[in-house]
Parts: sequence; structure tokens; C-alpha cells
Amino acid sequence: MSFRVKLPVLLGIISFLFFFIHFLLAEFTFTHWQNPKGENTLNFNLVGIYSSFVFSLLIGFLTYYFLGFLYQYILHLIAHIQDNELPKDIRNLNPESEEYKIYKSVRFTLLQGDESLGEEQFENKFDWKTNQAVAVNKQIPDIHIPKTPGFEVSAFPSVMRYAGADYIRIVRAKDGIFGILAGHIEPGILESSEKVFIHGIVSSFGDSLFSTEELLEKLENALHQFTFLKLKISAFGIQNKEDKMSFLHYMDMPIFQFSDHGIQVIEGSGDDHWYPNHKHPLSIADGIEIGDYLVWASDRTLTQFGLTSFEIMEEFVDYLLDLKPSSSRQMLLAIAKKMSALGAERNLTNPMEKLSILVVRRNK
Repeated sequence: MSFRVKLPVLLGIISFLFFFIHFLLAEFTFTHWQNPKGENTLNFNLVGIYSSFVFSLLIGFLTYYFLGFLYQYILHLIAHIQDNELPKDIRNLNPESEEYKIYKSVRFTLLQGDESLGEEQFENKFDWKTNQAVAVNKQIPDIHIPKTPGFEVSAFPSVMRYAGADYIRIVRAKDGIFGILAGHIEPGILESSEKVFIHGIVSSFGDSLFSTEELLEKLENALHQFTFLKLKISAFGIQNKEDKMSFLHYMDMPIFQFSDHGIQVIEGSGDDHWYPNHKHPLSIADGIEIGDYLVWASDRTLTQFGLTSFEIMEEFVDYLLDLKPSSSRQMLLAIAKKMSALGAERNLTNPMEKLSILVVRRNK
């Protein structure tokens, strides 16, 4: 029997017992001490009044303690619901751990702040979240692409002021180039905070201090120090003298390789986002020839246009092969132009608003 059924039954039984005892007491009193002459009947009435008063107090105290018990039960129930609302990766942590307590506190403080605004102020609530996300995002400097021998890189957007843009960073390595594209599908305070954290990690790598393999390993180890949930990330390293690319790719959108032979898709591990408690081995792609283009696009592209990655590839095959761009910038502009045309077909006001695109061309 559930608690919802047990509680009313218990109260009903207790109330019945109280009134039944009161009835027996009154019956006993009036049966054994009844005055045959009908004198002093006020005393008999007072017995009923006094006993009713005593039992009323008992019911009052019972109700008081019942409400206290109910309040504690509701608190326990709320805590249980909140725990179930947490992502699975967090629920698996030790509830007494500092990481679990911090994440739970931050998550539900933001949730309570959202609910306090009220449904009638939804637009203000959205504006508040957007403004906060933008304020956090402004801690990241604009995208700076260093000149790296052997590679030509272009990125969109070039500024990090917009909270909806994925984090993009290109770093020179000892033996080539290292890059990263990271974010979520939907912008928000949590995403902007994680991008600031990732920017700090990548900035600590320095310039040409480590090889591409070392940079990827350092990034992976650093990300495992914090529980990033639903993080979309693609990090890669391409060596100058090799036709191979080492990478960590955890997105729905694959990496597209454009060459004279057409378009190829470079898949990652098959997982659509980063799992903080899993091991993430490096993947290898070969055949990155001179003159080839590698294109990364955020997963927001799929949700923005309502297409699958295969459908997007079909849209670009003939278009780019006929265009034959000669630089990463031309490739980026061509992709943006095509995306804008696809958005116009779907009556999208600003189809490029939520997109982030990274183009790398190998020159030698």
C-alpha cells in the first residue's frame, strides 16, 4: 500500500478511536452518575464539554505534529525529485562529494531564479539568461588565428561576443597545428562558463611548446578534471610532414574533407557528445593531402536547418566541386553563401546566427 493511501487511512483510524473513546466516556459518565431526580444536570453537561475540550486539544496536537511530519516528508520528496532531475553522470557520483554538491547547488539556484521571474515575464527571463551568458562570454577574447606554416585557417564568427557561437581556437604546435571547436546545441550561462574554462585550458598550452599529440592528451586530461555534460567538442592536431590527423570528435556533425576527388566524411567515435567519466582514445584519419580542405560545423547546423549530416553533404557536393575555391576564406564564404540560401528556402530570418564554422586548408 502506497504512502498516499496509508496516510488517510491512519488519520481516519486515529480520529475514529478518539471520538469512539469520547463517546464511551460520555456514555459511562451519564449511565453511572445520572441523577434520578434530574438535579445538577449542569455538571453532567460540563463533563461532556470538558471531555470534548480535552479531545480537541489532543486532535490539535496530533494535527500539529502531523503537519511537521508532512513538511519534512515534502522536503524529502523535493530532494528526491531534484536528484532524479540531475543528469545520469552526476547521479552516479557520491552524494557527499564536493563536485556533486556544487553542481546540484548551482543547477537549482539557477532554476529557482528562473522560476521566480514568473511565466508572464518569459521574455524578460530569456533576456536575462541571454545577457548573463553574453557577459560571461565576453571574458573570452576575439578569435585570433596565428599564421602557421603549411596551413591556412578561416573561422566564422570571428568574435566571441555572441553567446550562441561555439568556442574556436587555433594554436601552433611544435610539429603542426592544433585546433578546437566546442559548445552546446543551445546557448546559455552553463555553456558560456564552460567555454571560458576551456579557453583557460587551451591558453595554458602556450605557443609551439608541445606536439599535436601532447596537446590533445593534455586537453583530454584537463577536461576529465571537471564534469562537462552534453559538451559538443572536436579537437584535432595535424602534423606538417604527415598526411594524418589525430582528433577527438564528439559531435553529431562529422568532419568534412573536400578534395579533388569529392567530399569525404570523417567520423569520430560515434558518440554525439563528451562523456566526462569515459576514456576518450584519440582517433586517426589519414589521406589529408596538400590542397585538401577540412570543414567543421557546429551541431546547431542540424537543428537550425532540420537536416541530417548526410543531407547537408548532398547539398554541398556539386556546389563546391563546381566552385573550386582556392583558399580557406573562399571556402568559408562559399559555405556561408550556401547556408544563407538554404535558410531563405526555409524562411529563416538569420540562418547564420547560430552557426560556427571552421575551415582548414593544408598547403604543404
